Amino acid sequence: MSARPAPGLPSSTGFTIGASLVAAAMLVSISGALDPLDRVLFDAGQRAWRLHAPEPAPIEIVVVGIDSATFVTFPEPFALWHARLGTIFAGIAQAQPRAVGIDIELPDRSFDAIRPGGDLALLRGLTPLTRASPTVLARGLDASGRVKPVFAPFLAVLGYDGSALAAWEADADGVVRRFTTHFAGASVVPFAGRIAQRLGRPVGDGLIDWRIGATFDYVPAHHVYEWSRLGDRARLEDALGGRVVLLGSVLPFEDRHRAPLSMAAWERSDTTPGVLLHAQALRGLLGPGLIVPFAPSVPALLAGFGALLWFSGRRSVVAVAALAGFIVVLVAAGLVALTAGRHLVLAPALVGACVATVARLVREAWAGHRQRRWLEHAFAGAVSPNVLELIVSGEIDDPAGSGRRRLAVMFGDIRDFTPLTEHSAPEQVVDLLNRYFTCIAACVHRFDGTIDNFRGDGIMCFFGAPRPVDDPAQRGFAAARAIFEGVGRLNQELQGEGRTPITIGLSLALGEAVVGRIGAANRHEYTAIGDVANLAARLEGLTRDLGYPLLVNIHVAQSLAPDVRFDDLGEQTIKGHAPVQVFGWPARANADAANTTMREIDHRDTPPARLGGASVQSDPGGGQS
Repeated sequence: MSARPAPGLPSSTGFTIGASLVAAAMLVSISGALDPLDRVLFDAGQRAWRLHAPEPAPIEIVVVGIDSATFVTFPEPFALWHARLGTIFAGIAQAQPRAVGIDIELPDRSFDAIRPGGDLALLRGLTPLTRASPTVLARGLDASGRVKPVFAPFLAVLGYDGSALAAWEADADGVVRRFTTHFAGASVVPFAGRIAQRLGRPVGDGLIDWRIGATFDYVPAHHVYEWSRLGDRARLEDALGGRVVLLGSVLPFEDRHRAPLSMAAWERSDTTPGVLLHAQALRGLLGPGLIVPFAPSVPALLAGFGALLWFSGRRSVVAVAALAGFIVVLVAAGLVALTAGRHLVLAPALVGACVATVARLVREAWAGHRQRRWLEHAFAGAVSPNVLELIVSGEIDDPAGSGRRRLAVMFGDIRDFTPLTEHSAPEQVVDLLNRYFTCIAACVHRFDGTIDNFRGDGIMCFFGAPRPVDDPAQRGFAAARAIFEGVGRLNQELQGEGRTPITIGLSLALGEAVVGRIGAANRHEYTAIGDVANLAARLEGLTRDLGYPLLVNIHVAQSLAPDVRFDDLGEQTIKGHAPVQVFGWPARANADAANTTMREIDHRDTPPARLGGASVQSDPGGGQS
């Protein structure tokens, strides 16, 4: 028999693979290769949280939007809006806002030559605004990456901390998620950060928290212009007073950026106005803060822990349960971290855990396939299909496949087999036995019986194990009848070949026995141990003396009553056993004195066969061959 493959990985190989998976998971995490997946998870988490449990905004931010209607209301080019912007600034100043952010480009030079008095008009609005509230002007970058210039008098009014860079650093997928104070290798406080500083809040790097506040609507800039021009201070204070006011473009094709989700209440678009990005960043800066990612070592360690699921066990149910539990714990940790304003990168740990689990399942499936093939090759033909199935599935060691059972045990052999072999060539004897046992095995297996062994010309089998059945005696008797029919057909074949037909004797005893593996660890049999097995062997030895092809004990006769008639042969002396009542089949019509009806048998008070003795390991023929 070939060497049996190991049921799982050798410990050293398994440890090496597991350690390699842990190291690979940590390296992948540090390399950032899974950043795209983490971005997807972050966006999905922000959208889900915002949908089901949005966080309240700590401070109200109002957007004054320059939209298409504003351009219709103000017919001159934007570069000549000096007076109109001055009026808007003056109106905002009257409302006494908490702070003001101007997210539009002011002229880089004077246009008084074209429209006299424009510079002064703008300054007359800007000056009271800077005095009323902290005011910050956004400044963009030109094509060369330099900060765009602004007409000096305007900057002078704003002061040294009255302007800041308005630029976003998008992720690799072009989506703006983070607020950073570093651009092109330089440390810069950006527009929203400058406003937060002017309001006394610290500024640092982090992810924008999209959970905070409702979507933004805006107050049209031309409405503010009209309220200011008409001196409607009440309307101005009602719309803008005490709030942080951001003035910027909400046009559909200007200053737009991709974001994890749209913050505009008035539209559904793949892009978001820049002024709304500043507003959402301010919500975090002025409230709970930005979302700060953990150091890269933390997700790397989590990825390593995830890869440790390689060691979760050989059973697929345990491995999948461990993976599910790890994912639940990991997601819960991410949510807890998010409530504390921290971002836990989950992608490396999730991928590491899934890869390790799948790798383990694939490896165990492959090992199981190898072992199954080996078992099938090693035991096919040596055991019954029932036992082979339990061996392959591993259930043979389970209490469901072993223990005390109620069995019908059958013994059988060929009568006068020894003289038959004396006058036959060995090849003919082997051929006869193979054909005979093939016939018997097919009949036994047809009725879910288990063949214990072939020995010489004898056979031992039982019904009711390894799978319990409700009717072991009925199955055993049906198999016995099928065997007689099969042997009859075999005899016809033998006679056609000019060979001597055979006569067989069978016994069937019903009782309790212990079934399971008996033998050494590396050489064992699945067999039945108990008095019922001894009794069946001795009964088979009486078949020739009593002249019946099938002998059974009283429990078989009772189980088959009243459908099957037996001849009551009375108590018989059994070698090495107390006398027992024996019944013969088929019942003989002319043996009325010895014949007892099954109804009479069924009402006898006979105790069931008890366990005892040792199993019969000698020739099942009981010396009658």
